[in-house]
Amino acid sequence: MSSQVFRKTENGKAEIARRQAGLSPATRTVLVMVNGSDAVSALMARGLPQLQGHLDTLLALGLIEPVVARAATVASPSPPAVVQPPVEPTAIAAPAQAASAGPNLDALRRQAMAYLGNHFGPDTPLVAQALLGARSVAEFNAALDGIESKLAIYLGRKQAARELQALRSAT
Repeated sequence: MSSQVFRKTENGKAEIARRQAGLSPATRTVLVMVNGSDAVSALMARGLPQLQGHLDTLLALGLIEPVVARAATVASPSPPAVVQPPVEPTAIAAPAQAASAGPNLDALRRQAMAYLGNHFGPDTPLVAQALLGARSVAEFNAALDGIESKLAIYLGRKQAARELQALRSAT
């Protein structure tokens, strides 16, 4: 029972506000300490004597109830992964050359993110943080250097350089 977790019922919450059940001070303290997340062992660690008796009294009066353990903790839902169609490096080079006259970093970022999505999948925004924050062509190229080193882990140094060459030639 030391791993059991209890929470207040609606009657238990009302009892804290109204004090109508005639609880002893120690039993009332246990009612206040029950929070729906601490196990009985955590409550025992707080040093209240005869904790089990107080919990039995609160259960009998219907002021607390056991928390039903969930099979798995539910995390906040993550957005569904977006699957990008494969982008060929040659398809990136043509629009990028048009951007070289007046580098439009937003267009370069979009092209780079689409291309890198093929390699890094849903982790692309994490891997490309520096690229997304680049304010100039020089920062964009420096970010590509960092990405190239990560890509080299999987593809090898030479292949990683070839893969990103289309993006660099635009800048």
